[in-house]
Amino acid sequence: MSITFDQNPPMIAAALNAPTLNEIRAAASLLAPYVIRTPLLRLNIDDGPNEIYLKLENLQPIGVFKVRSMGNAMLTADEHALRNGAYTASSGNAGLGLAWMAQQLGVAATVYAPHTGPAGKLEGVRNFGADVHLLGDDQWWKIIKNSGHPTDPGWYVDAVRSPAAMAGNGTIGLEIIEQLPDVDTVIVPFGGGGVACGVASAIRALKPDTRLIVSESDAAAPLTAAFKAGRPVPVAVKPSFISGAGAPSVLEEMWPLLSEFVDSTVVSPVAEVAAAVRLLIERNHVVAEGAGAIPVAGALAGKAGTGKTVCVISGGNIDREVMAKILRQQI
Repeated sequence: MSITFDQNPPMIAAALNAPTLNEIRAAASLLAPYVIRTPLLRLNIDDGPNEIYLKLENLQPIGVFKVRSMGNAMLTADEHALRNGAYTASSGNAGLGLAWMAQQLGVAATVYAPHTGPAGKLEGVRNFGADVHLLGDDQWWKIIKNSGHPTDPGWYVDAVRSPAAMAGNGTIGLEIIEQLPDVDTVIVPFGGGGVACGVASAIRALKPDTRLIVSESDAAAPLTAAFKAGRPVPVAVKPSFISGAGAPSVLEEMWPLLSEFVDSTVVSPVAEVAAAVRLLIERNHVVAEGAGAIPVAGALAGKAGTGKTVCVISGGNIDREVMAKILRQQI
């Protein structure tokens, strides 16, 4: 499938506003019938660098936090916007969130995915009734950068830059503060920055001294590169078992918010992320995908400081063959 963009692509706002606490609380009310208040558990280790807790978003109905972001975006859209259906660009998890919520609302859905996207996640998208169009990586990334497809008549749901999506993500932060009021640090994985900005908006409003750390793997660390350069820069994306995290660069519109909200970044080798997946299974019986285990890898390496640290286990949609290789220590 080929995509040709117009000379003047859809305009994207030059500046984005973080969601307010009231908007996040409104999102929590809207999402209540569709999401669960996920547990917060202590990681069962005796020799860790700090107290590590797990916010188990892998237990959401679709196995990933994206039900919050895509759900709130869909629930706050007016009927006119959705008259021709909704669509997004996703390697898997945001597509799952869109497809599942569209099914709940009786709306047609389309997901544009890279041909390298995880087959299991994309099969899940199809099972929820959405159409999947596979594209080359560059074509797929153009849809994300331009915030839409040039010819699709549906409503584009931006999983990263949508204020409503960020507000949905912020409900994770609300729950963390309610469940662990004396939390010192929250670590989130980085895909595009929507979860970091949403969670940070909530915790800064409720407990401003809480640190927000973004965790990346050395397969793709665009936010770390952006902080080093002082601006978004292209980075290499290396093949790995980790999906749903990392990108060719930080989106320009997200940089002002990320540079304001993120206290620091942590980069873990892919092998340490695989070890974190194993540890979560062995110690807490928690199944996490690669992106979901990245925060734990960073925390276990002692890179998150001291005190009570919450790792957002963003999802558990890991391919069974990949998990088998990790358990056999072949990754």
